[in-house]
Amino acid sequence: MGLRYIILAAFTATICLVMSDCVRRADVSGPRPNIFWPNPPEIKRIEFVKAVSKPEDLEIRPGILKRVINYIVGRAAASIVSPYGIATDSEGRLYVVDTSLRRIHVFDAAGNEYSFFPADTTMLDSPVGIAIDKKGMVYVTDSKRGAVDIFEDHGKKLVSTLGSGVFKRPTGIVVNPKTSELLVVDTLQSRVFRFDLSTQMLKGSFGTDGATEGQFHYPTNIFVTLSGDVIVSDALNFRVQVFSPEGSFLFTFGRMGDAPGTFSRPKGVAADSDGNIYVVDALFDNIQVFDKGGRLLMAFGEHGKGDGDLWLPTGITIDNKDLIYVSDSSNRRVQIFRYLKEDMPK
Repeated sequence: MGLRYIILAAFTATICLVMSDCVRRADVSGPRPNIFWPNPPEIKRIEFVKAVSKPEDLEIRPGILKRVINYIVGRAAASIVSPYGIATDSEGRLYVVDTSLRRIHVFDAAGNEYSFFPADTTMLDSPVGIAIDKKGMVYVTDSKRGAVDIFEDHGKKLVSTLGSGVFKRPTGIVVNPKTSELLVVDTLQSRVFRFDLSTQMLKGSFGTDGATEGQFHYPTNIFVTLSGDVIVSDALNFRVQVFSPEGSFLFTFGRMGDAPGTFSRPKGVAADSDGNIYVVDALFDNIQVFDKGGRLLMAFGEHGKGDGDLWLPTGITIDNKDLIYVSDSSNRRVQIFRYLKEDMPK
């Protein structure tokens, strides 16, 4: 009877500690400020939504029993450390590649669930990019191993690996629904490889090392527009190149510099529903926005740690609701913005 009483008392005390800790955390949270770009009196085009560094930032909270177990075993809270590649699936889950933890965080706000994969973090040596197809298959580049790992069930199960003998340093990755292809950037080979989504067979590639149109010098990131055009961040040529769905060169924009419209360290690229192109610059600590022809429209973000500020940003993606997700690397978070479509000049 005495032992049962002691166990019950300890369990009750643990619950009280967990609940009181949750209350203290809730007390310090508050509404986010309204932040827009550009500044008045210009028309609002980009809105800050929220910053995410842990599941609670998306209102993902485990049940009381799970919290008690985590407290007892001393399991640390799930927090982002070094975000890079980022993607969303058709059901709204947010996937974040964490290069330091060598894992992928999965935030499922609708299902009130957080998870990560792989369970064995030694499986990935240097994960960088991530892509998800319409069937929910998840593709992760491992630059050090020279491979793309393919997972199903939101990352719970590794089903295959592709790229053996093909890649030297795979980085950016994206699915092109228009051609049913998986596109993989190889930074060392200055090339984009094309794989058939159904068979996972190599179909071809485009790009060689160089500085002329259609060539690359250390390309890193890639994105596909709604029309199927392919956007590539050509990092050491300090430019962005755009190709047709089949890989034919269309146009390029940008050059090295420190003025608006130029690049210092271009990283992630993405496009919204109107085809406007977003380019992350890790040294400018901002995102520059260009129209579908490469004409500069605006920029948002600046160096700092506050809401909307950036510190060595890396990856970016834009979902089908025009929500913009940016990996804010040195601030150990993902920031979410919204493209105000109705206000954007045509």
